[in-house]
Amino acid sequence: MNDRNRKRSDRDEDGFTLVELMVVVVFVAIGILALVLVQTNGYRDVYKTGMQTRALDVAQFQLETARSAGFALAASDSGVTGGFTWFCYVDSENVGLRKVTSTVSWTERNATRSVRLVDLVSAR
Repeated sequence: MNDRNRKRSDRDEDGFTLVELMVVVVFVAIGILALVLVQTNGYRDVYKTGMQTRALDVAQFQLETARSAGFALAASDSGVTGGFTWFCYVDSENVGLRKVTSTVSWTERNATRSVRLVDLVSAR
């Protein structure tokens, strides 16, 4: 009888209860959801930054194209490159000085985003 009681008490103390396992599962699930949210936000931010970087590259290229044409030949222009719509506007700022504005826009999540670069070209 004594052995029987000892075996029963050993069984009662071994292992985990269902409630303990459910609590652990809930905590693990919350941790995994937090990691998924961090990963999703990180991916979105990397995508957004990549689009801005590509738009700045297009704007810089158009600005340099207008500047390399020189003071006399710098002209306004527009177009579409790789999903980006760009406008390069040349305006007389002062005598012997022209203002070149390069604007690039794109659509991201049903919202229009844009970057703008401005430079001056002199007659020299």
